[in-house]
Amino acid sequence: MHAINATDITKDYGKGRVLHGIDYRVPTGTISALLGPNGAGKTTLIEILEGHRGRTSGRLSVLGLDPGVRRDFARLRTRMSVVLQQTMLEPGMSVRDILRRHASYYPDPVGIAEILDQVDLAEKRDALVKSLSDGMRRRLDLALALTGRPELLFLDEPTTGLDPVSRRRIRALVSGLRDSGTTVVLTSHDLAEVQELADRVDVIREGSFIASGTPEDLVRSSAAFTVVEFADPGVPADRLPAGASLVNGRVRIHTDDQDAVVREVQAWADRENTSVSGLTIVPPTLDDAYLAMLDAGAEKTGTTTGKAE
Repeated sequence: MHAINATDITKDYGKGRVLHGIDYRVPTGTISALLGPNGAGKTTLIEILEGHRGRTSGRLSVLGLDPGVRRDFARLRTRMSVVLQQTMLEPGMSVRDILRRHASYYPDPVGIAEILDQVDLAEKRDALVKSLSDGMRRRLDLALALTGRPELLFLDEPTTGLDPVSRRRIRALVSGLRDSGTTVVLTSHDLAEVQELADRVDVIREGSFIASGTPEDLVRSSAAFTVVEFADPGVPADRLPAGASLVNGRVRIHTDDQDAVVREVQAWADRENTSVSGLTIVPPTLDDAYLAMLDAGAEKTGTTTGKAE
C-alpha cells in the first residue's frame, strides 16, 4: 500500500519545465525524506502532493484521492496535515485554547489532554504561546497537526534552530508517529536527522530524481569516502603515507577501502620507525553521500531517469 502514488508528474512555468516526469511512491506507515538543493523542484513537488499547486500532467493519488480535484482536496484536508518550517501562532492565546479551537475543525479530534501528553506539554496547558521556548512551540506545532488524527503528515524542517534536548524530543515524537501508522513526508537540511529518522530517501535535482533508497543504500552506493585518521607523529609532510594530508594535527586519508589503508598505515609506521596513535575510522554519512551525489549530478546533467519507485 502506498499513501502517495505519483506517476509521470510534470510542472511547467511559462516556457520552463520544473518537474520532468516524476514518479514518486511513499509506502503507508513510513517516514520518507525528500531532499534537494534550492531550486531543485522539491517545494513544487511537495505543494502538488499537498494539493496547493496544480500539476501540468501526470497521475496522482494521495490516500486514494487526487489533491488536484476540488472535491478530493476537501476530503484530504481532514486526513492529512502540514507542519511548515515557520508557523504563526497567536502569542496571546493559551496552549489549551489554541488546541481546543483547532480541534473544532475535525470530526473526531484527539482529546486535549491526550495530545498534550503526547507532545510533553501537559504542564504548559495554561501557558500563553508567547511564553513558550522555541522547542515547546515546535511541539505545539506538531500537536496542532496531530489533533485531527492525520493519516499523512508533511513535515518541514522540524528541528531547525532548536537546542539538542528539543531536537531529541521532537525526533522521538516523529519516530513514534511511524510506529502508530502515520505516514510522514519529511524535508530537512539536517542530514543527520534524516539518516536517523527516514526509512527511505529520495533526492531531487533539476526536476528529476537522482537517487532513491534507504539511507544506508544511498551511503553505500555513493562516491563518498571513509576517513582514516591518526595523530600527527611528527614525520615531515613529504614522508606521510600516500594520499595523506595533515589537518588540525591529524593525519587524514580518504579511502573507499579502509582495511587496505589501515594495513598500509601500519606498514608505513614500521618503515618510518614511528608509532600510530589515536587511529579512528569514520565511515561516510548521508551528508557525505548527498554532497557526492550533487557533485556527480553536476558533472552528468541530463543523465538521470526521474524515477523514485
